This record gives sequence, structure tokens and C-alpha cells, in this order.
Amino acid sequence: MTGPAAGRPPGQAPATPPHGPLPPRFPLLLGSLLLTSAMSMTDQSITATAGPSLTADLGALDLYSWTFTSYMLTFSVAMPVYGKLGDLFGRRAVYLSAVVVFLAGSAACGTADSMGQLIAFRALQGLGGGGLQVSAFAVLGDLLPPRQRARYQGWFAAVMVVANLAGPLVGGVLTDQLGWRWIFYVNIPLGLLALAGIRLLLPGTTGPRTTRPRVDHAGIALLAGLIACLVLATDLAGRHGWGRPAVVALGAGALVLAAGWLLRERSAAEPVVPLKLFGDRTFTICTAVAFTVSFAFFGCVNFVPLYLRTVAGVSASRIGLLFLPAMLCMAAATVVAGQVIARTGRYKWFPVASTALAAAAAASMSLTAADGGAAAIALLLAVMGIGAGLSAQVTTLVAQSTAPREHIGVSTSTVGLARNLGTAFGATVFGSVLNARLGAEAARLLPADTADSVVEGTWDPARAATLDPGTAGAVAEVYGNALSTVFLCAVPVLLAGLAAALLMKDARLEARGPGGPGAPEGPEGPGGSGRSLGEGGPDGPLVGTGRPE
Repeated sequence: MTGPAAGRPPGQAPATPPHGPLPPRFPLLLGSLLLTSAMSMTDQSITATAGPSLTADLGALDLYSWTFTSYMLTFSVAMPVYGKLGDLFGRRAVYLSAVVVFLAGSAACGTADSMGQLIAFRALQGLGGGGLQVSAFAVLGDLLPPRQRARYQGWFAAVMVVANLAGPLVGGVLTDQLGWRWIFYVNIPLGLLALAGIRLLLPGTTGPRTTRPRVDHAGIALLAGLIACLVLATDLAGRHGWGRPAVVALGAGALVLAAGWLLRERSAAEPVVPLKLFGDRTFTICTAVAFTVSFAFFGCVNFVPLYLRTVAGVSASRIGLLFLPAMLCMAAATVVAGQVIARTGRYKWFPVASTALAAAAAASMSLTAADGGAAAIALLLAVMGIGAGLSAQVTTLVAQSTAPREHIGVSTSTVGLARNLGTAFGATVFGSVLNARLGAEAARLLPADTADSVVEGTWDPARAATLDPGTAGAVAEVYGNALSTVFLCAVPVLLAGLAAALLMKDARLEARGPGGPGAPEGPEGPGGSGRSLGEGGPDGPLVGTGRPE
């Protein structure tokens, strides 16, 4: 049975349609959403080029890395919390609160008088930034049906890629021209503009709930502690190794908190992440693919600049140019994927192509990194960028479509959190692989003094000119072999993502709204199931209806 009555018990009132007409001046609202997303992503990397000026003013160089870590920690913790609160209390109020917190953190960062203060204020800024990111995508889920949503989510992904790329550049320009404090102050006029746009243009949302929402405070606290342990453990392991007592203690704490959180979510009236969402195979696969692609792609590419700088002698500015094709290809692939899905409704083969293409590029990189030139590396990175882009937001889009309407925010934040944790874990795990292979290769191929500088990370590329050709070539071989191993280790991770993607249902997203008049009926054609995501069947919805449970 299809139509409004599908999957609804007799006598129950019809559910509120999940998608109504677009609000007035939707393009202006979309601009506000894009602006908040760009701000939250830019601030992940905007301090990278401001480091010398910032530490010269505040001191405490040994604490500088925490300006990144504190932001990413609270950013990751905030995502599931804001996703759930938006589902419970309405998107607009929660979204506006995230903007206010982000602006308060930005203003406070600009006034910091010590590195400790800056780290604390960056943590506050991250609490808002995580809310901005998840709320923007959740608003699209509230307002648009999946196929129309695909078109706009591609734009968001492109903006995110450009924002990540532009962060260090913007930070450097502002620091040189106005001082490092302006890398934070610049958010205030932009944020106020976005705040006004969201307040005036985003309609208030009322969910189908008839009872007062109950916040899962215990679940939020346990999940926040779990995420904090995971992020801190990966950060410390990346800098000091996995065997440190602090890393082991954080890992043990993560296991205890994970067990406690799972027990809590099974009994909570309003769990912060409903475990039943993972009962849907498509949702679980989307989460797994998002994690594996981020783990492999961002984990690997972090170490390419080290190779280019130490072996090929490539300048920092040229390294940025060599990465530009990868970022642009990733953005273009995301936009194209969104446009195609919007027209056809078919989505399965994008994650499949994403993981397969990225795995092929990683395998090629493992064979050519040791002796390939900078141009060849840039080309392979561009291919990996296309692979990552093909699934970058498809996973979010499809995960949203599997969830009931009241869990749009949770489904969005869960996939986003998986992507963030994949990036963090990938950088740490592949960093360990790189260091281990550097140590083994340096001991095998280099004199003791040169091997020590390579292993300790103090190798100066200028020293290559003072070495005999044989030793200089051996240094290049050491770094090349280590980088090759990193990319080789990424291949099975991506193949696991490919295997998961192949298990996705070959359904399609509906044209106008879950279970509504725009949902296509009849056979899909060769290989299709004859039904679409959101279309009811004899036993209820095929994947997800967007209606209240």
C-alpha cells in the first residue's frame, strides 16, 4: 500500500507532511546556511599560518597545537548534541544558539592574553562550530525532499572543501595585514549577518511530538566523555606514540564509557543517538563508508607534504598549489554527484565508485611514491580527491533519508561525527605506520647520524646538498618507501568501504517527499527494486519514510 495511510495504524491522525513549500527568499536563507558552514570549517585551519605571530605574542609554543585540538575536540562533541537538541526543540532556536556560542568564542579568542586563555576560548568556539555544521545540513533535511536536497548538499560540500583550503590562506593574509587577532574578529560581522538571515528567514519548526521532550543528560555526558577520550587519545598517540600511559588510560576510559553509553541508550526515553537507527542496513553502511573514506583519504594526504618538502625540496607555497587540484576535484565531484542524484534519484553507485577509485589511486600511489615526481603525485591526489568527493555528502543525504523525520538531526550528526573521527584516527594510525617504516628503513639504508635525524624528525632538506649522492639518494628512498607503505595500508581500508557500499540497497530517492504524491511508483528498471526510499510497501516503508514512528 502506498500513499498517506501507508504504515499508519488505523485511527491514528495523519502525520504532518515532512516537507512543505520552501520558505520565502530561500536563496537568501541558503546563503546564510552556507556562510555558517564556511565559518565553522575555515576556523579548523585558520590558525595554521598565524602560528609564529601568535606564539610570539602569547608565548607557550609547546601548547600551540592545543589551539587545534581544543577546537576539534569540542567541535566533535557538539555535533551529536546539537543534532539531538534540534530534533527535540526545533531547528531554528538551536541553530541560533550555535551561532551565538560560535561568535562569543570568536570574540573571546581575539581578546586572549595567554595561550591558556586562547585554548579555552577555542574550545568554546568549537562548541558553536560543531552546532553550525550539523544544523545547516539538518535544516536542508527539514525543508527539502531528498532528491532536491542532493543538489544543495553538493554546494555545501564544495564550500566546505574551499573553506578548508582557504583557511590557512585567509589566516596568513589577515595576520600579515591586521594582526592575528583578526582571524577571529572577522567572524563577528559575518556571523551577525548569518544570524540575522537565519532569524528572519528560517521558519520555526514544530515536530509531531505531543509530549514534553526529555533530554538524555546522562547519554550526552557519556557520549561527550567517550568522544573526548577518543580524540585526546589519537592526538597524544600521534605525537608521542601508542604506548604512553596516558594514551592507554584514555583508551581504557573510552571502552568503559562506550559500554556505559550503550547501556544508557538502550533504556533512555530520548536517547541522544537512537541505536535503532543502526538497525537499518543503509544507515549503518553510510556511517561506515563515511568513516573509512575519511580515515583513508585525509589520513594519507597529511603526510604527502612531508615527503615533498624533505625529498623533492618543494616549497610550502608550491605544495599548496600541488594540493589545489585534489581539493578542486573533490569539490567538483561532490557537486556533480548531487546534481545527478537530484535528476535520477539513484545513489548506490556513487559510494561504490568513490571507494573503488580512491583504492585504485592509493594503490597506484604506493607503487609510484618512492620514485614519482611531484606532478605524478599531484595527479594521483586529484584522482583520490574525486573518489572522496563522490561519497562526501551522499552518505549524509542517504542516511537522512533512512531516518524518521524526528531523527533528521541525529542521522546527520552521526554520519558527520563518523567522518570527523575517521579523519582523526586516520592521521594517527598512518602516522604510526609512517614512523615505524621510517625507523626501519633509516636503520637499514642510512649512516647512524643521518638515520637519527630522519627518525627524530629533525632532518633538514638543505643537508642533502652536503651529502654524497649515494647517501642523498638513500634518504629519498627512506621517505619514499615510508610514504608508499602508508598508501598501501590505505588500500584494504578503502576496499572494506567498497565491500560495505556494495551491500547498499539499489533503491532510489523519491522525487518530492517521503511517501508523498511525488514518490515514484512502479518498476525502476533493470536492477531496481520497484520501490524507492520512503515509499511504503506491504510491510511498511522500504528504508525510511520521514514520518513519525
